[in-house]
Amino acid sequence: MKFKSLALATAFAFSSGFAVADYQSEIGADYTDVEDGDGAFGMYGELHFSPVQTRNHPLAEAAFLERSSNVFARGGNDFDLLTVGGELYVPDTMFYVKAEVVRDDRFADSDTTAYATLGLTPIDGLRVTTTFSDDGYDANLSAKYVTSLGGGNFVNFQGEYADGDFDDYLSLGADFYFDRTFSVGAAYADDMGNDVFTLRTEKFFNEEVSGNLAFTDTDFGNAFTIGAAIRF
Repeated sequence: MKFKSLALATAFAFSSGFAVADYQSEIGADYTDVEDGDGAFGMYGELHFSPVQTRNHPLAEAAFLERSSNVFARGGNDFDLLTVGGELYVPDTMFYVKAEVVRDDRFADSDTTAYATLGLTPIDGLRVTTTFSDDGYDANLSAKYVTSLGGGNFVNFQGEYADGDFDDYLSLGADFYFDRTFSVGAAYADDMGNDVFTLRTEKFFNEEVSGNLAFTDTDFGNAFTIGAAIRF
Protein backbone atom coordinates (compact mmCIF):
# COMPACT_ATOMS: atom_id res chain seq x y z
CA MET A 1 0.00 0.00 0.00
CA LYS A 2 2.85 2.39 0.80
CA PHE A 3 4.34 1.83 -2.65
CA LYS A 4 0.96 2.39 -4.30
CA SER A 5 0.41 5.60 -2.35
CA LEU A 6 3.86 6.85 -3.27
CA ALA A 7 3.25 6.09 -6.95
CA LEU A 8 -0.08 7.92 -6.89
CA ALA A 9 1.44 10.92 -5.15
CA THR A 10 4.30 11.05 -7.66
CA ALA A 11 1.90 10.86 -10.60
CA PHE A 12 -0.26 13.62 -9.13
CA ALA A 13 2.74 15.89 -8.58
CA PHE A 14 3.92 15.28 -12.15
CA SER A 15 0.54 16.15 -13.65
CA SER A 16 -0.50 19.04 -11.42
CA GLY A 17 2.55 21.29 -11.15
CA PHE A 18 1.08 22.86 -7.95
CA ALA A 19 4.18 22.34 -5.82
CA VAL A 20 6.97 24.91 -5.97
CA ALA A 21 10.33 23.29 -6.76
CA ASP A 22 13.52 25.32 -7.03
CA TYR A 23 16.20 23.88 -9.27
CA GLN A 24 19.94 24.12 -9.85
CA SER A 25 20.51 22.25 -13.14
CA GLU A 26 18.71 21.96 -16.45
CA ILE A 27 19.25 19.63 -19.41
CA GLY A 28 17.40 19.92 -22.71
CA ALA A 29 17.34 18.54 -26.24
CA ASP A 30 15.69 19.52 -29.50
CA TYR A 31 15.31 18.38 -33.07
CA THR A 32 14.88 20.71 -36.06
CA ASP A 33 13.39 19.50 -39.33
CA VAL A 34 14.42 21.74 -42.22
CA GLU A 35 12.40 21.94 -45.43
CA ASP A 36 14.33 20.42 -48.36
CA GLY A 37 17.24 19.67 -46.03
CA ASP A 38 18.58 17.41 -43.32
CA GLY A 39 17.25 17.51 -39.78
CA ALA A 40 19.53 18.59 -36.94
CA PHE A 41 19.75 17.47 -33.31
CA GLY A 42 20.91 19.61 -30.40
CA MET A 43 21.41 19.47 -26.63
CA TYR A 44 22.25 21.88 -23.84
CA GLY A 45 22.98 21.83 -20.14
CA GLU A 46 23.39 24.48 -17.49
CA LEU A 47 24.48 24.44 -13.84
CA HIS A 48 23.61 27.33 -11.54
CA PHE A 49 25.88 28.30 -8.66
CA SER A 50 22.90 28.47 -6.30
CA PRO A 51 19.36 27.04 -6.42
CA VAL A 52 17.07 29.11 -8.64
CA GLN A 53 13.92 30.26 -6.88
CA THR A 54 10.86 29.86 -9.09
CA ARG A 55 8.10 31.18 -6.83
CA ASN A 56 5.96 33.93 -8.43
CA HIS A 57 7.98 33.82 -11.68
CA PRO A 58 7.07 32.45 -15.09
CA LEU A 59 9.02 29.21 -14.95
CA ALA A 60 10.88 29.75 -18.22
CA GLU A 61 12.18 33.13 -16.96
CA ALA A 62 13.03 32.23 -13.36
CA ALA A 63 16.81 32.15 -13.78
CA PHE A 64 16.78 35.44 -15.67
CA LEU A 65 14.57 37.19 -13.11
CA GLU A 66 16.62 35.82 -10.22
CA ARG A 67 19.85 36.98 -11.91
CA SER A 68 21.28 33.51 -11.44
CA SER A 69 24.97 33.01 -12.28
CA ASN A 70 25.75 29.75 -14.09
CA VAL A 71 27.94 27.77 -16.45
CA PHE A 72 26.54 26.19 -19.61
CA ALA A 73 27.31 24.05 -22.64
CA ARG A 74 25.38 23.67 -25.89
CA GLY A 75 25.73 21.45 -28.94
CA GLY A 76 23.76 22.34 -32.05
CA ASN A 77 23.48 21.25 -35.67
CA ASP A 78 24.31 17.63 -34.80
CA PHE A 79 27.10 18.93 -32.53
CA ASP A 80 28.94 20.67 -35.36
CA LEU A 81 28.31 23.90 -33.41
CA LEU A 82 29.62 23.71 -29.83
CA THR A 83 29.44 26.43 -27.17
CA VAL A 84 30.75 26.51 -23.59
CA GLY A 85 30.61 29.48 -21.27
CA GLY A 86 29.34 31.11 -18.13
CA GLU A 87 27.21 33.99 -16.92
CA LEU A 88 27.97 36.10 -13.84
CA TYR A 89 25.64 38.58 -12.20
CA VAL A 90 28.07 40.49 -9.98
CA PRO A 91 26.61 40.31 -6.45
CA ASP A 92 25.12 43.48 -5.00
CA THR A 93 25.65 45.41 -8.23
CA MET A 94 23.83 45.90 -11.53
CA PHE A 95 26.73 44.47 -13.58
CA TYR A 96 26.49 41.36 -15.77
CA VAL A 97 29.30 39.47 -17.54
CA LYS A 98 29.17 36.50 -19.90
CA ALA A 99 32.09 34.67 -21.51
CA GLU A 100 31.77 31.90 -24.09
CA VAL A 101 33.78 30.01 -26.68
CA VAL A 102 32.11 28.78 -29.89
CA ARG A 103 33.53 25.99 -32.06
CA ASP A 104 31.98 25.87 -35.56
CA ASP A 105 32.60 22.75 -37.66
CA ARG A 106 29.68 23.23 -40.04
CA PHE A 107 31.86 24.24 -42.98
CA ALA A 108 35.06 23.02 -44.59
CA ASP A 109 37.25 25.23 -42.39
CA SER A 110 36.64 24.90 -38.65
CA ASP A 111 36.50 28.10 -36.65
CA THR A 112 36.77 28.87 -32.93
CA THR A 113 35.70 32.26 -31.60
CA ALA A 114 35.70 33.68 -28.07
CA TYR A 115 33.07 36.19 -26.98
CA ALA A 116 32.72 38.49 -23.98
CA THR A 117 29.43 40.16 -23.13
CA LEU A 118 29.09 43.09 -20.73
CA GLY A 119 25.76 44.31 -19.44
CA LEU A 120 23.67 46.18 -16.91
CA THR A 121 20.54 45.18 -14.98
CA PRO A 122 19.35 48.62 -13.83
CA ILE A 123 15.86 47.50 -12.75
CA ASP A 124 14.17 44.21 -11.98
CA GLY A 125 13.48 42.25 -15.15
CA LEU A 126 15.66 44.33 -17.48
CA ARG A 127 19.08 43.45 -18.90
CA VAL A 128 20.96 45.46 -21.54
CA THR A 129 24.20 44.07 -23.05
CA THR A 130 26.82 44.47 -25.74
CA THR A 131 29.17 41.75 -27.02
CA PHE A 132 32.85 41.72 -28.04
CA SER A 133 34.70 38.94 -29.89
CA ASP A 134 38.36 38.09 -30.38
CA ASP A 135 37.87 39.14 -34.01
CA GLY A 136 37.09 42.71 -32.91
CA TYR A 137 34.03 44.76 -32.05
CA ASP A 138 31.11 45.83 -34.21
CA ALA A 139 28.57 48.09 -32.54
CA ASN A 140 25.76 45.97 -31.10
CA LEU A 141 23.13 46.15 -28.40
CA SER A 142 20.75 43.56 -26.91
CA ALA A 143 17.93 44.03 -24.43
CA LYS A 144 15.56 41.70 -22.59
CA TYR A 145 12.69 42.76 -20.33
CA VAL A 146 10.28 40.54 -18.41
CA THR A 147 7.43 41.97 -16.35
CA SER A 148 4.14 41.00 -14.75
CA LEU A 149 0.90 42.25 -16.28
CA GLY A 150 -1.14 41.25 -13.26
CA GLY A 151 -3.72 38.51 -13.03
CA GLY A 152 -1.04 35.83 -13.37
CA ASN A 153 0.03 37.04 -16.83
CA PHE A 154 3.57 38.01 -17.82
CA VAL A 155 5.30 39.28 -20.94
CA ASN A 156 8.84 39.00 -22.27
CA PHE A 157 10.29 41.49 -24.76
CA GLN A 158 13.63 40.95 -26.53
CA GLY A 159 15.53 42.92 -29.13
CA GLU A 160 18.98 42.99 -30.73
CA TYR A 161 20.76 45.23 -33.19
CA ALA A 162 24.26 44.78 -34.65
CA ASP A 163 26.12 46.90 -37.17
CA GLY A 164 27.92 44.17 -39.14
CA ASP A 165 30.75 44.35 -41.65
CA PHE A 166 28.46 43.47 -44.55
CA ASP A 167 24.96 44.32 -43.34
CA ASP A 168 23.02 45.19 -40.19
CA TYR A 169 21.28 42.60 -38.05
CA LEU A 170 17.98 43.33 -36.29
CA SER A 171 15.73 41.05 -34.26
CA LEU A 172 12.60 41.67 -32.21
CA GLY A 173 10.52 39.18 -30.25
CA ALA A 174 7.88 38.87 -27.56
CA ASP A 175 6.28 36.09 -25.50
CA PHE A 176 2.98 36.27 -23.64
CA TYR A 177 2.62 34.07 -20.56
CA PHE A 178 -0.95 32.98 -19.93
CA ASP A 179 0.27 31.76 -16.54
CA ARG A 180 3.57 30.68 -14.99
CA THR A 181 3.68 27.52 -17.12
CA PHE A 182 2.55 28.40 -20.65
CA SER A 183 3.68 30.97 -23.22
CA VAL A 184 3.11 31.79 -26.87
CA GLY A 185 5.43 34.13 -28.75
CA ALA A 186 6.67 35.45 -32.05
CA ALA A 187 9.91 36.91 -33.37
CA TYR A 188 11.22 38.65 -36.47
CA ALA A 189 14.81 39.00 -37.64
CA ASP A 190 16.40 40.83 -40.56
CA ASP A 191 19.61 38.85 -41.06
CA MET A 192 21.75 40.33 -43.85
CA GLY A 193 18.63 41.22 -45.82
CA ASN A 194 16.92 37.88 -45.21
CA ASP A 195 13.58 37.91 -43.39
CA VAL A 196 13.12 35.33 -40.63
CA PHE A 197 9.73 34.91 -38.91
CA THR A 198 9.24 32.60 -35.92
CA LEU A 199 6.21 31.41 -33.98
CA ARG A 200 6.95 29.59 -30.73
CA THR A 201 5.34 28.13 -27.62
CA GLU A 202 6.55 26.54 -24.39
CA LYS A 203 4.69 24.56 -21.73
CA PHE A 204 5.83 23.36 -18.31
CA PHE A 205 3.94 20.19 -17.44
CA ASN A 206 5.16 20.58 -13.87
CA GLU A 207 7.98 22.49 -12.15
CA GLU A 208 10.64 20.22 -13.65
CA VAL A 209 9.56 19.07 -17.12
CA SER A 210 8.84 21.29 -20.13
CA GLY A 211 8.30 21.03 -23.86
CA ASN A 212 8.54 23.56 -26.65
CA LEU A 213 7.63 23.98 -30.31
CA ALA A 214 8.74 26.54 -32.90
CA PHE A 215 7.99 27.18 -36.56
CA THR A 216 10.39 29.37 -38.56
CA ASP A 217 9.79 30.82 -42.01
CA THR A 218 12.82 32.14 -43.91
CA ASP A 219 13.67 33.22 -47.43
CA PHE A 220 15.33 29.81 -47.89
CA GLY A 221 12.53 27.58 -46.57
CA ASN A 222 10.76 26.59 -43.38
CA ALA A 223 11.94 24.80 -40.25
CA PHE A 224 10.07 23.07 -37.44
CA THR A 225 11.64 22.52 -34.02
CA ILE A 226 10.47 20.34 -31.14
CA GLY A 227 12.26 20.22 -27.81
CA ALA A 228 12.04 19.15 -24.17
CA ALA A 229 13.94 19.89 -20.96
CA ILE A 230 14.16 18.65 -17.40
CA ARG A 231 15.26 20.47 -14.25
CA PHE A 232 16.64 19.04 -11.03
